[in-house]
Amino acid sequence: MSRPLVALLDGRDCSIEMPILKDVATVAFCDAQSTSEIHEKVLTEAVGALVWHNIVLRREDLEKFKALKIIVRFGTGLDNIDVQTATEMGISVISLGGACTEEVADTTICHILNLYRKVTYLHQAITQKGKSQKSSEINKLLTSGKKPQNAEQVRELADGCMRIRGEKLGIIGLGAIGTAVALRAKVFGFKILYYDPQIPDGKGQALGLQRARSLQDLLYEADCISLHARYGNNNK
Repeated sequence: MSRPLVALLDGRDCSIEMPILKDVATVAFCDAQSTSEIHEKVLTEAVGALVWHNIVLRREDLEKFKALKIIVRFGTGLDNIDVQTATEMGISVISLGGACTEEVADTTICHILNLYRKVTYLHQAITQKGKSQKSSEINKLLTSGKKPQNAEQVRELADGCMRIRGEKLGIIGLGAIGTAVALRAKVFGFKILYYDPQIPDGKGQALGLQRARSLQDLLYEADCISLHARYGNNNK
């Protein structure tokens, strides 16, 4: 009996799945940007499809597959898959919820800290020749490629760096990533304000977070905002 055909439609990274699939299925690597680039054999015989985010599967794309039973999306969200049409065709659609949550949250915190503490700007200012919106003395120093020479020059160059503790971070979307960002930000002393109409009050209260009554309230009250909500409807 031949093994079922499973296809990785876009990309070539299937390193985690291959040890599991190699003994139970034949895996085809399509590396396609659209279904027009997929081999006819895959369209005819594949019972499973693995997708990243490069390829889009709308009704006209899904109708090209003749034996497809399941689609697995590597990552969070199903924006590139017409879930309604797939369901109508009897195709199950699964998203790997939680994929890269920790990494995205870590990166988000890095950007927030950089915004407050101006790490990138200060690094570039003392390692590259350039101009600053500071005094002529500081600009002369920077264009010469020299480092600040005393505490006063360092203070002027770092003007605009802000203290973090007590600042109010507004989080739009308190899903897995939004929650991970909130927990990290609390450690740095941020007060967390969130808005997510789909989350019950109990979750935010259990984490010690403040709920905004509306998106407008959050935008008005927050000192810094981090967006972790999906765009639009997954079925569109």
